[in-house]
Amino acid sequence: MNFDALKISALGAIDALLEGVTYKSLIAALLAILLHKHSVLFLAFSALVFIDCFTRWMSLSYKRLQGMGQTPSVMQIIGGIEAARAEGLISSEVMKHRFVGKVIVYILCVLAAVLVDLAMITLHQPVWAVPLVAGYLVITELLSICENLNDAGIEAVQGLVNIIKKRRG
Repeated sequence: MNFDALKISALGAIDALLEGVTYKSLIAALLAILLHKHSVLFLAFSALVFIDCFTRWMSLSYKRLQGMGQTPSVMQIIGGIEAARAEGLISSEVMKHRFVGKVIVYILCVLAAVLVDLAMITLHQPVWAVPLVAGYLVITELLSICENLNDAGIEAVQGLVNIIKKRRG
């Protein structure tokens, strides 16, 4: 075995690993943060609230188009969002406050549930608060999305609305 060749290969591998160590470390740290369960939960809540806002815009656009005597398709409803905004039916300021406010409330509710579960762990009892609170908030948001779609004339979700209401209640 040629130890000099092995040494040269090992040093070459180390050099390759250390090349760009700063950006590799930054990407690894960013991925660790983004893929942490709390980050994923935050991103899921944020995405659900955004979808809820978007489907609300669809509902308002549908009502506008329906008021004009149209029976719009989903693409026409989405395309009509800009016109609904221009007419003042959709306010970015209201939606922004609604989005940020909901996310803050959700974070506070989940944080309180985390504290309850921490107390349960300290008392050597099973944890239950975070799954309950997070589950309720997610289901409530899903219900709101489905109701908005139903209000936007997409009647196919009415059955889903009924199922969610039964499971939630």
